[in-house]
Amino acid sequence: MRPLLVIAYSIIWLASLPGGAHSPAARPVVIDDSGTLPYSATLAMRWREISPRSRASTEMVGALDLRVKLNVAPWLRRRGHIYMVLPAQQPGAISAAWTTNGRLLPGQLTGGGRALVYSGPITAAFIEDMVHLTVSVDGRRMTQSYSVSFHFEMEED
Repeated sequence: MRPLLVIAYSIIWLASLPGGAHSPAARPVVIDDSGTLPYSATLAMRWREISPRSRASTEMVGALDLRVKLNVAPWLRRRGHIYMVLPAQQPGAISAAWTTNGRLLPGQLTGGGRALVYSGPITAAFIEDMVHLTVSVDGRRMTQSYSVSFHFEMEED
Protein backbone atom coordinates (compact mmCIF):
# COMPACT_ATOMS: atom_id res chain seq x y z
CA MET A 1 0.00 0.00 0.00
CA ARG A 2 1.26 3.47 -0.79
CA PRO A 3 2.04 5.69 2.25
CA LEU A 4 -0.44 8.39 1.17
CA LEU A 5 -3.25 5.84 0.82
CA VAL A 6 -2.49 4.40 4.28
CA ILE A 7 -2.67 7.89 5.84
CA ALA A 8 -6.00 8.64 4.10
CA TYR A 9 -7.45 5.29 5.26
CA SER A 10 -6.30 5.99 8.86
CA ILE A 11 -7.97 9.42 8.85
CA ILE A 12 -11.26 7.94 7.58
CA TRP A 13 -11.09 5.16 10.21
CA LEU A 14 -10.40 7.65 13.06
CA ALA A 15 -13.28 9.88 11.96
CA SER A 16 -15.67 6.93 12.02
CA LEU A 17 -14.92 6.13 15.69
CA PRO A 18 -17.23 7.59 18.37
CA GLY A 19 -15.74 10.95 19.26
CA GLY A 20 -13.52 10.74 16.17
CA ALA A 21 -11.91 13.67 14.41
CA HIS A 22 -15.06 14.70 12.53
CA SER A 23 -17.65 13.55 15.07
CA PRO A 24 -19.98 16.46 15.85
CA ALA A 25 -20.37 17.41 19.50
CA ALA A 26 -23.63 16.28 21.05
CA ARG A 27 -26.11 19.12 20.73
CA PRO A 28 -29.02 19.30 23.11
CA VAL A 29 -32.52 19.18 21.62
CA VAL A 30 -35.53 20.44 23.58
CA ILE A 31 -37.95 17.61 24.37
CA ASP A 32 -41.72 18.04 23.97
CA ASP A 33 -42.97 18.04 27.58
CA SER A 34 -46.43 19.45 26.81
CA GLY A 35 -47.98 16.38 28.47
CA THR A 36 -46.54 17.42 31.85
CA LEU A 37 -49.27 18.36 34.37
CA PRO A 38 -49.94 20.78 35.92
CA TYR A 39 -48.52 22.68 32.99
CA SER A 40 -49.03 26.24 34.27
CA ALA A 41 -49.78 25.77 37.95
CA THR A 42 -49.24 28.49 40.51
CA LEU A 43 -46.41 27.80 42.92
CA ALA A 44 -47.26 29.27 46.32
CA MET A 45 -44.09 30.57 48.00
CA ARG A 46 -43.62 30.88 51.76
CA TRP A 47 -40.83 32.06 54.03
CA ARG A 48 -38.48 29.22 55.01
CA GLU A 49 -38.17 30.72 58.52
CA ILE A 50 -40.50 33.08 60.27
CA SER A 51 -37.85 34.47 62.63
CA PRO A 52 -35.23 36.76 61.02
CA ARG A 53 -32.33 35.37 63.09
CA SER A 54 -30.37 33.80 60.26
CA ARG A 55 -29.46 34.25 56.61
CA ALA A 56 -32.01 31.56 55.66
CA SER A 57 -34.77 33.84 56.93
CA THR A 58 -34.72 35.71 53.60
CA GLU A 59 -35.31 32.53 51.60
CA MET A 60 -38.73 31.69 50.20
CA VAL A 61 -39.67 28.15 49.17
CA GLY A 62 -42.54 26.53 47.35
CA ALA A 63 -43.32 22.95 46.40
CA LEU A 64 -45.32 21.41 43.59
CA ASP A 65 -46.07 17.87 42.43
CA LEU A 66 -45.79 17.37 38.67
CA ARG A 67 -46.71 14.47 36.45
CA VAL A 68 -43.84 14.69 33.98
CA LYS A 69 -44.50 13.22 30.54
CA LEU A 70 -41.66 13.51 28.03
CA ASN A 71 -42.25 12.70 24.37
CA VAL A 72 -39.05 10.88 23.44
CA ALA A 73 -40.47 9.13 20.34
CA PRO A 74 -37.90 10.78 18.02
CA TRP A 75 -35.14 8.93 19.93
CA LEU A 76 -36.86 5.54 20.19
CA ARG A 77 -34.44 2.58 20.17
CA ARG A 78 -31.44 4.86 20.74
CA ARG A 79 -29.47 5.81 23.84
CA GLY A 80 -29.43 9.27 25.29
CA HIS A 81 -29.09 11.61 28.22
CA ILE A 82 -32.01 13.75 29.37
CA TYR A 83 -31.38 16.93 31.33
CA MET A 84 -33.70 19.21 33.26
CA VAL A 85 -32.83 22.83 32.42
CA LEU A 86 -33.62 25.84 34.61
CA PRO A 87 -32.75 28.93 32.54
CA ALA A 88 -31.52 32.07 34.31
CA GLN A 89 -34.65 34.17 34.91
CA GLN A 90 -36.29 36.69 37.18
CA PRO A 91 -36.19 37.23 40.08
CA GLY A 92 -32.71 35.68 39.92
CA ALA A 93 -30.86 33.21 42.16
CA ILE A 94 -33.56 30.52 41.74
CA SER A 95 -32.73 26.99 42.79
CA ALA A 96 -34.73 23.80 42.39
CA ALA A 97 -34.53 20.36 43.95
CA TRP A 98 -36.72 17.36 43.20
CA THR A 99 -37.44 13.80 44.11
CA THR A 100 -39.04 11.26 41.79
CA ASN A 101 -40.81 7.91 41.84
CA GLY A 102 -37.80 6.30 40.20
CA ARG A 103 -38.06 6.55 36.41
CA LEU A 104 -36.17 9.87 36.41
CA LEU A 105 -33.23 10.70 38.65
CA PRO A 106 -33.68 13.03 41.64
CA GLY A 107 -31.48 16.11 41.71
CA GLN A 108 -31.00 19.81 42.15
CA LEU A 109 -29.85 22.79 40.12
CA THR A 110 -29.66 26.57 40.12
CA GLY A 111 -30.85 29.09 37.56
CA GLY A 112 -28.77 28.96 34.40
CA GLY A 113 -27.89 25.30 34.92
CA ARG A 114 -29.02 21.83 33.99
CA ALA A 115 -28.98 18.44 35.69
CA LEU A 116 -29.06 14.87 34.39
CA VAL A 117 -32.43 13.17 34.99
CA TYR A 118 -32.10 10.11 32.72
CA SER A 119 -29.33 8.20 30.97
CA GLY A 120 -29.83 5.04 28.97
CA PRO A 121 -31.84 3.40 26.22
CA ILE A 122 -35.08 4.96 25.00
CA THR A 123 -37.45 1.98 24.94
CA ALA A 124 -40.85 3.72 24.82
CA ALA A 125 -42.29 6.79 23.11
CA PHE A 126 -42.88 8.53 26.47
CA ILE A 127 -40.97 8.70 29.73
CA GLU A 128 -43.28 9.46 32.64
CA ASP A 129 -42.69 10.04 36.34
CA MET A 130 -44.09 11.88 39.34
CA VAL A 131 -41.77 14.68 40.41
CA HIS A 132 -41.97 16.57 43.70
CA LEU A 133 -40.35 19.91 42.84
CA THR A 134 -39.17 22.39 45.47
CA VAL A 135 -38.16 25.88 44.32
CA SER A 136 -36.32 28.41 46.46
CA VAL A 137 -35.46 32.06 45.90
CA ASP A 138 -34.19 35.05 47.86
CA GLY A 139 -37.40 36.64 49.18
CA ARG A 140 -35.87 40.13 49.07
CA ARG A 141 -36.11 39.89 45.27
CA MET A 142 -39.77 38.90 45.24
CA THR A 143 -41.36 42.23 44.39
CA GLN A 144 -44.11 40.66 42.27
CA SER A 145 -45.29 37.31 40.93
CA TYR A 146 -42.90 35.64 38.51
CA SER A 147 -43.25 32.78 36.07
CA VAL A 148 -40.67 30.06 36.57
CA SER A 149 -39.87 28.11 33.45
CA PHE A 150 -37.90 24.94 32.98
CA HIS A 151 -37.62 22.40 30.19
CA PHE A 152 -35.96 19.12 29.30
CA GLU A 153 -33.23 18.47 26.74
CA MET A 154 -31.98 15.31 25.03
CA GLU A 155 -28.43 14.52 24.01
CA GLU A 156 -27.89 11.31 22.07
CA ASP A 157 -24.96 9.03 22.82
